[in-house]
Amino acid sequence: MFIVYILIFVFVLGIVVLVHEFGHFLFAKRAGILCHEFSIGMGPALYKTKKGETTYALRAIPLGGYVSMAGEDPETDKFKKGQVIYLQIIKNIVQKIYLYKPNDIDIVYAKVIDFDLYGKDGKQLYIHYESKNKEAHFVNVASDAYYHFTEKLSQQIAPYDRCFESKSWINRFLTVVAGAGFNFILATLVFIIINFVNGIEVKAPVIGGIVSNSPAEIQGIQKGDKIISMKYGTNETVSINDWNDLANYMNRYKLGEPITFTVLRNGKEEQFIVTPEIYIATLGIGSGDNVEGTEINYIQVNSNAAKIGLQKGDVITAISGTTNDDRNTKEIDETRTLHFDNLANWADISNALRNFYLSEKVSITILRDGNEHVFDVQTIKAIEPDNVTQTVIGIEHATEFNFFGSIGKGVTDTTGVIGSVFETFGLLFGDKNVGVGDLSGPVGIYDMTKTFAMAGIMSLLFWVAFISANIGFVNLLPLPALDGGRLLFLVFEAIVRKPVNRKVEGYIHTVGFILFMLLFLYVTFNDIIRIRG
Repeated sequence: MFIVYILIFVFVLGIVVLVHEFGHFLFAKRAGILCHEFSIGMGPALYKTKKGETTYALRAIPLGGYVSMAGEDPETDKFKKGQVIYLQIIKNIVQKIYLYKPNDIDIVYAKVIDFDLYGKDGKQLYIHYESKNKEAHFVNVASDAYYHFTEKLSQQIAPYDRCFESKSWINRFLTVVAGAGFNFILATLVFIIINFVNGIEVKAPVIGGIVSNSPAEIQGIQKGDKIISMKYGTNETVSINDWNDLANYMNRYKLGEPITFTVLRNGKEEQFIVTPEIYIATLGIGSGDNVEGTEINYIQVNSNAAKIGLQKGDVITAISGTTNDDRNTKEIDETRTLHFDNLANWADISNALRNFYLSEKVSITILRDGNEHVFDVQTIKAIEPDNVTQTVIGIEHATEFNFFGSIGKGVTDTTGVIGSVFETFGLLFGDKNVGVGDLSGPVGIYDMTKTFAMAGIMSLLFWVAFISANIGFVNLLPLPALDGGRLLFLVFEAIVRKPVNRKVEGYIHTVGFILFMLLFLYVTFNDIIRIRG
């Protein structure tokens, strides 16, 4: 199965990268920019083919890709004055320039005196050279001539009028922004497909499905029931007009309390008393339909709890660990070693684990087949104690097929993902509990891809859309080496009416690329540590 999940991971990332690079490529070709190569992946080429003036490549490392555009980075001369090169000249026009001496080809020895293969301001391309017999010659060069570096490596020359920098400001802007734009389009299309298949959630609090063996099913709630009101404990009965009312009510719910649901079924009101399951999101374990004891009745696939060996049927008897220092609030202002051994029910388990919400390692003592075992498990960071626990009733929102609604929902789903990225960056820079170490790289993306793949095709499609929208947004950040960094230079050019020096811009992007590679290594290392627990 490992190979299957690797292939799925490569497919997901490959589709997102392919769409991103195709956006750049399409608008570059539209603007008349010479594209040397369209590559998916990085590193050594596994497959290459040339069509027209562009080489299309599939490379070994399935991370990223690129469109090599003439003039996107400062062009450098491929040879120098005084250097010996070899020319294939047809009708006094150079068609091929060899930087090595080829065999069995009719070529001309040329010691370079002067040359211009850029041709800015409409100037003719030429090479002024000295032959073996010391005679000087002047020849024009075709605008689509080729450099040949080795027998297998060649590249079309890039005159000024085919370079990125020669194009109008708007064409350069569109070429750079098109990658992220196509990622957003992909995300929107996938979300639309998901909404076509799953339907659009109706506004009324009508139950569209019941999870098998959930508290709702066990107590007799049925698909089609319309929730009218809810009540737990001594609290007042709250009217439910839509699903937001239900969600808001559950945010105030006290764990372990039975909830009285009043529903409308076939025109008659009926009441059901349901005690929600308790799910510990930081570990991936749940109570199932029995919150009164401390037996684990649910283990999330691929969770940290599953990885270290906790099993369904284990009875939790004790929890202990050392809390991390919460520098952002005064709730936990120093590290403390805590031990909980009077656990009577899942509310006690939840209250104990709420103390460990900053990615601590905890020891969980369990009984299995009458024998006591202790497991050390890494918790996932929850940022706030309230995020440690989730309550599960087992009811699903009713949906309906709505063609135009699905399209509109696809757009709002994409903007919602982009909004969540904004929130993440807000936490990254505004919450001391969140740092660079919480970011995920390729290893983390692979782990999440595996989880979504296990959940089914629609979940995997959601993940494709989510990743596509994320990559589109991140690429627009105004940072060197990213599309957003190039856009920043274009905006600066529009303001001052003068382009930034190409070499200076190139150096800045190079430094930015090196810093991103260091960040990539750091995040990847953290991913490995986090996943291994």
